[in-house]
Amino acid sequence: MWLPRVVDLRFPILWLLIAADISLGLRDVRVTVPTAVKKGDDAHLICNYDLEGDALYSVKWYKGRREFYRYTPKENPAMKIFPLPGISVERLHSNGSHVLLTTVEPSISGRFSCEVSADSPSFHTMIVSGEMEIVELPEQKPTITGIHSRYRQGDTLQGNCTSHYSKPAANLTWTINDVPAKLSMIKHYAPMKDTTTNLELSVQEVNFLVTYLHFNNSQGRLKLKCTSRIHTIYETSVEKSIEEDRPKILASGTSGHNMNLYGPYDQPPQDNEQMMDQNNLHLTHYKTDMASSSSPLLLAKSFSSTALFFSTLVLSIGLLFAFKVDIS
Repeated sequence: MWLPRVVDLRFPILWLLIAADISLGLRDVRVTVPTAVKKGDDAHLICNYDLEGDALYSVKWYKGRREFYRYTPKENPAMKIFPLPGISVERLHSNGSHVLLTTVEPSISGRFSCEVSADSPSFHTMIVSGEMEIVELPEQKPTITGIHSRYRQGDTLQGNCTSHYSKPAANLTWTINDVPAKLSMIKHYAPMKDTTTNLELSVQEVNFLVTYLHFNNSQGRLKLKCTSRIHTIYETSVEKSIEEDRPKILASGTSGHNMNLYGPYDQPPQDNEQMMDQNNLHLTHYKTDMASSSSPLLLAKSFSSTALFFSTLVLSIGLLFAFKVDIS
């Protein structure tokens, strides 16, 4: 005898109930935690979630593993704050999805987590985290050192950019005429840490060969810029304007053919014959000048010697004549 087949629907219904329970439970929990906050500013933490029909049991906030804030709508008071060094919660601006931290300090940098729990019957719980860093900005602008005001084509330009002490260390970048410098031109140094303050100083070097292209712009100058950045809350730049050092043109005569293209400290090359001719010419002028300047003196000396000779001769003859007369 043929009997109709009975289908057991218990298991499909069970799966549908489970799926319905899951779809109606807590889902889509997400947090908004600022990546970086300036020291002394306020930090706004946000925790969004979708209960899909369930009632909210609690929202808890943790710094690391330590709870510092709890919101339980069925309790009185609904808001509870647990003491934690460095964390100060502003009650008037905090609720089941928002928490405001005031006057933040570097000591609270780290992981912040939001835990959301649904009420009965599901009691689903989800936790999501985000990292926050409290930044200490440099007290001074970055500085460029080792750069001259003028360069010639073919010179090597080498200098340093320093971003003063901060936490974390600043990220430095160079641009040449508003174009990012190539990696081959940059030398990175490890940040220097001050052990007393834990702040770090950043230094980066630029080194490249100067060419005519660097001055081939509307201003005719090379613009060098260093930018210091810390996350998205700090960005400061410093610039250097560099002129081209061209050889000076000096006039050596009135004719255009006698123009000297050498610099003030440069001498044109000479071969051995030119140097010998110049030396002989100089020696000839020297001898001529000496002869012309000393000829009157030589004539005077010659005349004085001749007069002395004749005077002596006349005196000798006179004495001899007197002696002979006396004898006779």
